[in-house]
Amino acid sequence: MIEVKSVSKAFGEKNVLSDLSFSLDAGEILGVYGKSGIGKTTLAKILCGLVPMDAGEILVDGTMLFSPTSPYDRNLGRGIQMVYQHPYASLDPNQKVGSSFSELIKYHGLANGKEEIDALIARVLSEVNLDEGILSHLPRQISGGEAQRVALARCLLLQPTLLIMDEATSMLDVMVQANVFALVKKNVIEKGGSILLISHDRGLVDHVSDRILDLEKNRVG
Repeated sequence: MIEVKSVSKAFGEKNVLSDLSFSLDAGEILGVYGKSGIGKTTLAKILCGLVPMDAGEILVDGTMLFSPTSPYDRNLGRGIQMVYQHPYASLDPNQKVGSSFSELIKYHGLANGKEEIDALIARVLSEVNLDEGILSHLPRQISGGEAQRVALARCLLLQPTLLIMDEATSMLDVMVQANVFALVKKNVIEKGGSILLISHDRGLVDHVSDRILDLEKNRVG
């Protein structure tokens, strides 16, 4: 369970999040809805430890993840991964896709030896319906939809307990969107993880989510 308790964040004179509290249970998809600039991405970045909060605390299964007085617990936070709206931003423009996978696998000790690493990459590419030929390409040589699926595959490698999808299907057509949500449900929800779906598309949020956090009303419904 993820617990967000009385979290507030301001940038200068602008209050973006104010006394926000909600919980996210294992196996749940929580949609986060609201207009642009209301704080959806700020919330995601706080959960990932990329932006400090001004007040409040975040707990994972009762253990402190983050607060203004407690530094972000990187070991605990490894289970929280985010797929960004603009996938190219999460990829090194000068590194081939294959190298980005193998480097991530080696850094986190997910597999040993070239054979195991190659097999793991092949499996995760298959899960997101990407051909292995993409491994020899630089990010600028692949489409936006392919880049989004590469970014998703990199997150799935780490078997997240919380996957944050920040407008993560915005570059995909409706059929591919459906395939992606089936994929993340299989790889995250069915394994006891949770998904935080951030979108300005209320129809998508209503269709996919178990509950919805409306940041304009600052409450879950």
